[in-house]
Amino acid sequence: MAFKNDIQATRFTAASTVAVIAQPVRLRGLIVSSSGGGTGRVTLTTTTKLGDTLLDLDIPTGDVVNFSFPEDGILFPKGVFCSTLTSVASVVVLTDKYSGPNLTSDNSSG
Repeated sequence: MAFKNDIQATRFTAASTVAVIAQPVRLRGLIVSSSGGGTGRVTLTTTTKLGDTLLDLDIPTGDVVNFSFPEDGILFPKGVFCSTLTSVASVVVLTDKYSGPNLTSDNSSG
């Protein structure tokens, strides 16, 4: 039987120079709600708001996107930052639990 990881949900509503999640973490999925003001866009980076882009999504107007990443998800080695959040009401990132003990710098799925 495969080991199951705990998941943590973190919600944010604006792009910022401050990390959404400051620790190294694996993104397992996300839920994005459109604000209805046109095609939305979400860009997630690591290191800083201007760091390497690891995820760039377009969100259809008036839609809610729920996406689960296959396999081990996307590793954000220096934390998760949001550089672009346009026409989006909110984003919930689903990650490996990062507030518990025994997490490593790569948050491998064990």
